[in-house]
Amino acid sequence: MQISKVGVIGAGTMGSSIAVALIGRGYPVVLKDVDEDTVRAGLGRVDRLLDSRVRKGLPPAEAEAMRALVQPATDYSAFPDLDLVIEAVAESIDVKRRVFEELDGCCNVHAILATNTSSLPITRIASFTRRPDKVVGMHFFNPAHLMKLLEIVPGLDTAPTTVRTAIEFGQKLGKLAIRVEECPSFLVNRLLARYMNEALWCLQDGVAGVEQIDQAACDFVVPVGPLALRDMNGADIGLAVARFNHQEYGERFRPPAVLEEMVKQNLLGQKTGGGFYQYDPQTRKRSGPNPAIEQLIQKVGTPAPGAEPFAVERLFLPMINEAFLALQEKVCEAEDLDPALMAGLGMRKGPLALAAEIGLSECLGAIESLFERHGERFRPAPLLKRYVWARRTAVV
Repeated sequence: MQISKVGVIGAGTMGSSIAVALIGRGYPVVLKDVDEDTVRAGLGRVDRLLDSRVRKGLPPAEAEAMRALVQPATDYSAFPDLDLVIEAVAESIDVKRRVFEELDGCCNVHAILATNTSSLPITRIASFTRRPDKVVGMHFFNPAHLMKLLEIVPGLDTAPTTVRTAIEFGQKLGKLAIRVEECPSFLVNRLLARYMNEALWCLQDGVAGVEQIDQAACDFVVPVGPLALRDMNGADIGLAVARFNHQEYGERFRPPAVLEEMVKQNLLGQKTGGGFYQYDPQTRKRSGPNPAIEQLIQKVGTPAPGAEPFAVERLFLPMINEAFLALQEKVCEAEDLDPALMAGLGMRKGPLALAAEIGLSECLGAIESLFERHGERFRPAPLLKRYVWARRTAVV
């Protein structure tokens, strides 16, 4: 199927960024939201993103041509002519139900309906329509106009032609478009969650401090430490995601109490001026560790019995273990896993490359030791065991 004109539902931060990704490749876009003020705010965000490109060297005439490709809308009158619609509204199943029921009624029968959800089930969203074969997940990473990864997630009834069209379209946008089978939080956010949680456990257990954890992670393989990243995204959002994953996957995803307590105390990160670090309320510039975290740890901390030295590998072992679980479930192709994590998170090496570098046998031994000490969140993945038994030294 040829994609010529695209609609974006939701003119917020993500929807506006997706629109810029589209017009940057020459696609006309209908940008819709509920009222003129909201759409106008979205157009303002599009203008600011294009202005930023001009400051970095984009000719002003090209920016003007891109901006002319955006058609604002508060109704669905232009939608019968669209080939693809990308939904980027609130991460609420009830809101998405309303949007997809409306889209199903106004879009032509050949149009693909995509959702940018980062975690909600595609099959359930597709059930709100009479065309589940035409519904697919297209999970852009924020900011969508810059981030290279695009997770393409089919539902149970998504047609192969729909998946193929979505992947080809993502590639035309210049994205690394990877097929990911439907599972809670999909691939990248699922693996990220295990690493982010483990950083919190290390802090809560008194194994390492805030700056020690973040610096070690940055020196090892990531551009931003896990606790600084949590401050950027917001502890409240982090807790909502952690609760969802815990509900869906069980005990190994259980969030530590420190995150719950931070939300109770409104230590949400940059947006409240304090999280793991302190921030200037105007510039959001970081000024140093937040003393309130030490007091919070004293309240909810659970120091492990006996001295437990900190090793940066501990942060990534849960991610490595989850990668093997994902491969075992055939969530993605093995050769796609590391590129997805590198493109989506900015890692310099993916978890499978890290596992090979550390040694698969050494990884398993460390995970088994941590399993004996900490329980379910370190239960070794059966596929990792099989690789070690077969004396494999790498996955791909």
